[in-house]
Amino acid sequence: MHPLCRRLLYAENGIVSIARRTARTLSKPPRITSVKQVVTPGPEFQGNPGRLLGTTGFCIAVSGATFVGCVIWNYEKVRKSLKEKIAGLLPSLSSKNNESITEKIKSFWREQNHGKKLILTIITLNCIVFMMWQVRSLQPFMTKYFLSDPKARQLGVPMFLSMFSQIAPFHLLCNMYVLWSFSDAVMHMFGQEQFLFFYISAGLFSGLFSLTNKMFRGIPQPSLGASGAIIAALAAVCTAFPDSRLSIIFLPMYTFSADSAVKALLLFETLGVLLKWRFFDHAAHLAGILFGIWYVKYGHKITWAKREGVLQLWHRVRG
Repeated sequence: MHPLCRRLLYAENGIVSIARRTARTLSKPPRITSVKQVVTPGPEFQGNPGRLLGTTGFCIAVSGATFVGCVIWNYEKVRKSLKEKIAGLLPSLSSKNNESITEKIKSFWREQNHGKKLILTIITLNCIVFMMWQVRSLQPFMTKYFLSDPKARQLGVPMFLSMFSQIAPFHLLCNMYVLWSFSDAVMHMFGQEQFLFFYISAGLFSGLFSLTNKMFRGIPQPSLGASGAIIAALAAVCTAFPDSRLSIIFLPMYTFSADSAVKALLLFETLGVLLKWRFFDHAAHLAGILFGIWYVKYGHKITWAKREGVLQLWHRVRG
């Protein structure tokens, strides 16, 4: 074959190969990196508030089941602790100088108290869900079940799972940092079992309030994230300890009281809801703050403080 013809043939094959790769790339849906990419264009969104009745029932059922589960967990933990003390089975941990990475992780886990272990479990779940969002083939599944979308057919389950869902790395980092920072304070206030009940209930309430706001005001923006539950824990700590001094991570030299922080957050999130700001889910944040304040002042007395009936029932069933 003539050298010129051979070059032309090679060039043609190269162009065809590039065209095929381009076609395959264009045929793939773009990887989702932001909630805004999920908003589909179309006619103005008209919410149907009637759909919220079933979602409200779902939230009440999940919160109630969480309450019962956490009370049983509390009973079993106390029972196990008493048995260990009676039998004198106090765990003895030995340290090794040359530990593998796996052993170091196990050692770190054993050194944490029960409250820290719960917080680390929540953080791990959020990180796993975040990594699932990064897999393009999983994104249709993630969009269906881990994104709270007012336009979706199913509202309850995605709203619940979206409490453990973050797409953006910065969003995940900020939420988990705040949760870890306040972990000692919330565990001191609530304990392991009550905090889990509080966290799930706060996330459900803030998610339901966000959906209600979108339905009544015709806002099609989907949302996700643990912010509602985390800001509820922050508000609870600030309400219980109003004179505590806080600071912003980037400006540690400036401090302010916890009471001032709650009032500033309430004002900011209320303005965000009224003015329809969409950078954050301000309705979920506002609901989380209100839930945290309510739980410290009133909610604890009518929920966790009255768990004795469930404890007695479970004691009879358990034998």
